[in-house]
Amino acid sequence: MILFISTYNEKVIIGILNNNKLILKKEVTSHKSHSLTLVPTIEEVIKDARITLKDFKEIVVVNGPGSFTGVRLGVTVAKTLAYTLNISIKTITSIEAISLSNNNPKKIVIVPDNKGKYIGVFKDNKLVDKIIYLSNTEYDEYIKDYPDYQMAKEYLDIEKITIYLKNINNINPHSVNPIYIKTIEVLNGK
Repeated sequence: MILFISTYNEKVIIGILNNNKLILKKEVTSHKSHSLTLVPTIEEVIKDARITLKDFKEIVVVNGPGSFTGVRLGVTVAKTLAYTLNISIKTITSIEAISLSNNNPKKIVIVPDNKGKYIGVFKDNKLVDKIIYLSNTEYDEYIKDYPDYQMAKEYLDIEKITIYLKNINNINPHSVNPIYIKTIEVLNGK
């Protein structure tokens, strides 16, 4: 079984999958209270599925970019569970997860925050360029270079995401880290 955790935006999304099929999903809009919502939501989903933590063989966590506190909490809980249960863990960025969840062949994925947007441009689910962060004004100018691309809906198809990650290597729980704005800037040489 796989435990899926996403906390990159205002929603806490917890999913349980068996053989890459979603058997239970819970979405809770927590309005800046992920610290109060995340663990009880995981407990509730596990109880509703009539399983225990020991039934999980893997954890998938969306590691950002997105809400600083939300991403940090989701990653911390995922790492802690993977380490204590001695199970594998895999990460995916919110940008990649949204791309995989949308069927458009040419798409722009954005994850907004108060000052701007994290952006990924995809063609056939392959990142065309690097994930970047732009102010709202810079973004309006940037998307002019992609007139035939569609804006991807901010939606997560948990089954598609876990199937994609099936052939991706596990990560040591100690090496799992959240992705923040500064991380993207460093990755892009700024």
